Amino acid sequence: MLASLPLALALLSCKDKGRDDTAAPADDTGAAWRPDLVCPGDPGCVSGAGELQAGAAAVAITPPCFEGWEDADGNATYSASSEVFHDCGCDRLCEGDEGWPGPDEGEGDGEFQAVWLAGFGQARAANGVHDDLWARVVVLRQGEVTVAVVALDVVGWFYDDTLAIRRAVTDAGLDVDHVIVHATHQHEGPDTMGQWGPNLTHAGTDRAYMDQVVAWSAQAIGQALDGIQPVTLRAGTIDTAAPFGDKGTRNTVRDSRDPVIIDEFLSVAQLDGLDGSPVATLVNWSNHPEAVGSDNLLITSDFAHYLRTYVEQGVGGRAGLGGTCVFLNGTVGGLMTPLGITVTDLDGVDWSGDTFEKADALGRVLADLALQAVEAASPQVEPALSLRSTELFIPVENYAFQALFLIGLFERALYNYDPEADLDEDNQPEILTGIDVLRVGGIGMLTVPGELAPEVAIGGYDGSKVHTTEDTLIDPENENPPDLSAAPPGPYLKERLLTPFPWIIGLGNDEIGYLVPAYDYQLSESVPYLEEAPGHHYEETNSIGPAATPLIEERAALLLSWEP
Repeated sequence: MLASLPLALALLSCKDKGRDDTAAPADDTGAAWRPDLVCPGDPGCVSGAGELQAGAAAVAITPPCFEGWEDADGNATYSASSEVFHDCGCDRLCEGDEGWPGPDEGEGDGEFQAVWLAGFGQARAANGVHDDLWARVVVLRQGEVTVAVVALDVVGWFYDDTLAIRRAVTDAGLDVDHVIVHATHQHEGPDTMGQWGPNLTHAGTDRAYMDQVVAWSAQAIGQALDGIQPVTLRAGTIDTAAPFGDKGTRNTVRDSRDPVIIDEFLSVAQLDGLDGSPVATLVNWSNHPEAVGSDNLLITSDFAHYLRTYVEQGVGGRAGLGGTCVFLNGTVGGLMTPLGITVTDLDGVDWSGDTFEKADALGRVLADLALQAVEAASPQVEPALSLRSTELFIPVENYAFQALFLIGLFERALYNYDPEADLDEDNQPEILTGIDVLRVGGIGMLTVPGELAPEVAIGGYDGSKVHTTEDTLIDPENENPPDLSAAPPGPYLKERLLTPFPWIIGLGNDEIGYLVPAYDYQLSESVPYLEEAPGHHYEETNSIGPAATPLIEERAALLLSWEP
């Protein structure tokens, strides 16, 4: 539950007099609809003639300053009234500690400099760093077309902050036509959205850190541009269910909402210099990076850390590829999770529970699959690079989300409403977001601005996408099962990409919550959005509203079908 009922209802009657962002940008959705950016074709990226070039880079975005604390009751939740923080400053070293260099920023000031971990509940204060978080970048160029793809190890990244990265790139004078920003959605890093602070009235974001991530992202793009070179491209995919027999996808992921529908494919793109030297490996797969669970207090990118490390360095007797591995998460709605599964690793050892050992085992299994996919990947002959981009408005229908906007926990612009009037069905604010289609060779990437349920991308209502004997399409004990007779027919989003290697880039350029199929969007009759409807309907409480998924599907279809 995102907010208490009294708080939400009280805030919905408030007037947000501090905002002045109701003037909407132009949005042409008439008969002559056209993407907002078309490359090649538009001024600045007119021609796409020439060889494909690429560069890659990785810049650490681990928070540089925070203090630790004593978890006295062992519940992984900080309470100022019952627990003590170590007032040791940014380096978390106090006088008397080994290696103490002397007092640093914040040391002894009596204030808890906390990093609030995002993705589970409030008041999870970080207590150390297990592995670095990263801005990992690949820049693609062909002729006058240059596109940067940035993967951030954060829980989510609002569209307004994506625009900030694009402005930073422009201000730095970098020759880039468009920047796609993806959040890997790990659940063990700083709150970048606001709702996971010490409580529901105080945001968990640190604007100074957010601004630094913007700068780091621009720096990583600059480094990737510095190393840009002509490349070859190979593209491949691998079935993650087949190697594990009846267990199938249950060795790597679980669908926690009916119907059980899982995209079993892990996809790869390998970019190498003309001399064979590695530049980058892109891996697209769908799962929540939350294997270490809600009790962990160490900053980590979870299984993504291990996956990328083993792809670069090797695993299970397979040589690493070197270069920079970039993980791009996919359709994680539904929701897709490693929680509750047992991972059988490459040596046949089982790992369960919420541990780093399990995250490591999952990363090893995935990296081995990715390396196999690269080995079997198809060379892309004279691959063409193109981009289509569009913006759209989506109404904020969720009452709890409206409340979080009004008290400032969600820090982004609202549009197309009267801030002087009470919010209701006739006066709903809207957010601005974006969708991109990036094509390179036989790979088509569609970004979606949230956590998309896999069935929206691949269908599977006939039971063909269960991929394990440990689950059934519908849990027989589900008190309120979805009505599959009302499920929509195809073509689904991946089919609409019309490419041999269709990718969905989830949390692309934005995170607006779960994107639930319209036919199965159910709210609590008594307390909509604040309580779950019977059955498997958690996702609706963390969604922006029922209009979002149809609007995104409609705009994506326009974007994918548009021709000059």
